Amino acid sequence: MQLLQASSNSVVIKDVILICDLEEELHKMANDIDDAQAELDSVEAELEMVELQISELLEKQTKLSSRKNKLLQILEGACSSAQPSGSSKPPKPSFSRQDLQHYEESDFSWSKEAQAKLCNMFQLSKFRPLQRAAINLSMSGKDLFLVMPTGRGKSLCYQLPALCSKGFTLVIAPLVSLMEDQLMYLKCINVPAVTLNASSTKEDSKQVLAGMTDKNSPFKLLYVTPEKIAKSKLLMSKLEKSYNMGLLARIAVDEVHCCSQWGHDFRPDYKLLGILKRQFPKVPLVGLTATATSNVLKDCQKILCVQEPITLTAPFNRPNLYYEVRFKHNEDCTHQIAELIKERYKNQSGIVYVFSQKDAEVVATDLQKRNIVAQPYHANMEPSDKSLVHQRWSSKKIQVVVATVAFGMGIDKADVRFVIHHTISKSIENYYQESGRAGRDDGSADCIVFFGFADIFRLSTMVVMENTGQQKLHNMVAYCQNVDRCRRAMMAIHFDEVWNDDECNQMCDVCRHGNDYITMDITTHARDVVTIVEMASSMDEKLTPLKVCDAWMGKGPAKHRKTIKVTSLSRVEVESIIIHLLLHGYFSEDFSFTPYTTHFYLKLGRKAALLKNGNHSITMKMRRVMSHTTAETQEEVETALIDVSNMAVQRHNKTKIHKDHQNMEKRLVQNHIESLAWEAGEYVKPTSVFEVDVEVNLVEERNCASEEEKGLKNSPEQQSSSPKRRQKQPLPRNCGADADQAEADLVSAPSELSIISAAAVEELHHLHSYYSKQLRRINYISHEHLQSSQPGMLTCMREPFKSLRFPLKTTIAKGARNVWTRVSMRRKLIQ
Repeated sequence: MQLLQASSNSVVIKDVILICDLEEELHKMANDIDDAQAELDSVEAELEMVELQISELLEKQTKLSSRKNKLLQILEGACSSAQPSGSSKPPKPSFSRQDLQHYEESDFSWSKEAQAKLCNMFQLSKFRPLQRAAINLSMSGKDLFLVMPTGRGKSLCYQLPALCSKGFTLVIAPLVSLMEDQLMYLKCINVPAVTLNASSTKEDSKQVLAGMTDKNSPFKLLYVTPEKIAKSKLLMSKLEKSYNMGLLARIAVDEVHCCSQWGHDFRPDYKLLGILKRQFPKVPLVGLTATATSNVLKDCQKILCVQEPITLTAPFNRPNLYYEVRFKHNEDCTHQIAELIKERYKNQSGIVYVFSQKDAEVVATDLQKRNIVAQPYHANMEPSDKSLVHQRWSSKKIQVVVATVAFGMGIDKADVRFVIHHTISKSIENYYQESGRAGRDDGSADCIVFFGFADIFRLSTMVVMENTGQQKLHNMVAYCQNVDRCRRAMMAIHFDEVWNDDECNQMCDVCRHGNDYITMDITTHARDVVTIVEMASSMDEKLTPLKVCDAWMGKGPAKHRKTIKVTSLSRVEVESIIIHLLLHGYFSEDFSFTPYTTHFYLKLGRKAALLKNGNHSITMKMRRVMSHTTAETQEEVETALIDVSNMAVQRHNKTKIHKDHQNMEKRLVQNHIESLAWEAGEYVKPTSVFEVDVEVNLVEERNCASEEEKGLKNSPEQQSSSPKRRQKQPLPRNCGADADQAEADLVSAPSELSIISAAAVEELHHLHSYYSKQLRRINYISHEHLQSSQPGMLTCMREPFKSLRFPLKTTIAKGARNVWTRVSMRRKLIQ
């Protein structure tokens, strides 16, 4: 029995040992599985990052290869005809340099007549580059695409051939303002031209339609809109009769880039113009534009049903135009624009482009209030009103036209000295087209765009439905963000041109101001702001770009502040970093549609995952304010303080103050000082000595001898002061003084017990406005110049605040308050 029990126990023990072994093996297997899973996750994350890097490099390789091929074609002088979209065969050269030379120099049968009309009617002595070749090609019956900068004389390339040909030339133009501008000019030089558009009367339309089949050709140029071609069967029937009678000399499609959906001004009715070449195949077609890329021209060739057009491309550069980008001080930059026009462009004509019809009305009204003769121009105005504004501006009765893009292509006023963009354009093509309204007389002119953070997202919601709208807008934003490359170089890349920065001749703000930028490593900042968007996404919240800025700067909802790492960067730097991350794919757009509007939100982009890699870094170039500017600002602020102090002394002499009034004034002034201190932010105290002449008549009042006044009387500063005595309150000139001494100097001012008059409140209020403007100028470099170098100390590492130190416990707000108290209030103490 005992043996049986022992045997049973032995079996149990073995089973227990076996179970323990099995459990240990299972535990090891579980650990191995966990380790393998963790390693698998790590490998998958690393593979995802590698795939993103490969995708980024492949994209960059594609762009560089495309750019290389285009540069090789330009350097080799290849002038090839455009091939239909989708063709896999290389283009066959059909127009060489020798052919171009032939059409530039050869004497054709119409050359003498063309030269005579050029001199007698157009009052021009010679042709501009490519004009003679384009005219000869058109007169020879060739189909032609002409790409020429604004103001270089594209219109002459079909107007002059029209005068030298039998019948009339049909001109398709996208805008009524363009047609009116052309007609006003042609009327002045006695060239018979007419138009058919929605605003034409029945009598006018009847006369024009009858003249189309008149062998005597009562007009040489007929301007119509693409909508008229698409919708008027009567017009098409008259064109067919004119074609059969040999009176339809040629077809000119102005602003031909509007045909293509890749173009920046796509018009659906332009896609229907292919019917013209199909119905009238023997009529030569001329397509003209200032802003078409090679892809756009290929698309236009297919849409217009042109088999083998000859493409002539003139250099894009306008050497007389100065390009500049300015940052908006606030969302409404009308005040900046008004001051600019008054100071720089007095009695000179110009255009201010705005975002919307409402903006056109508002900005025009604001300019009028500032004594600038301005009128709005937009598509929603009555045709008669638009024509009146156009005519008055052309005759210099109006100085400024505040316009939407409806007042753009083809406006031919020679003496436009400035084109200012209140809001950025939606593409570089649009900006080039609109800014090209300036300086058509070859005189110097300025093209200035005001760039604001919020404008980007207003425009994004407008172009969201366009195929390439977002990419084109990003290119325009990159143009404005750029601080190190010539403005013309960026345009050259966009238009597939070769550009040498030396040819700019400092005619853009980047070339003129040199290396006025710094290169920043923003990797840490990028991780912080990406974390904010990622955290919001995990909570099913959407953030607009403005809310992302506020949250990052610690101004968001209280529930988020505990989990968000607040940045010490300035607002300008924060906005620039967010734009940089959006342009480079770390953020992307997230649109939300409502019945009334479209909302723009930020979401993580495809490259956001790269920030999880510790080796990944991001750098960006950022504009900086030169140190001498800050020194000048400090000097201006000190001068203003002295001037206001002297004014305050003169105003406040012999002032009688009652106690109740004193307490009220004291509270008001304290509120102003607190507001000023908050505005000051990172600003440091001025380093000058202020001498204030104070003449105070002390008036004894019964019931005014309070304990507070006794404290004032017994204070060291009160004992050393007397009527009509000069008081000196020097601020330390040596910024590197000992921290304890700096603290003692700051605390010594009687900020809590000073009594001040009501007039001083007004002085402080005016000075507060001036001070705020000056502080905004130096705020941008505060992050660059201020670095923490010692525990508990804040040290300025660069000029003009080099070696300034004070204890961290003495806040900047408190320091500013005490400095202001000492300068502005001490002279107003009373017994």
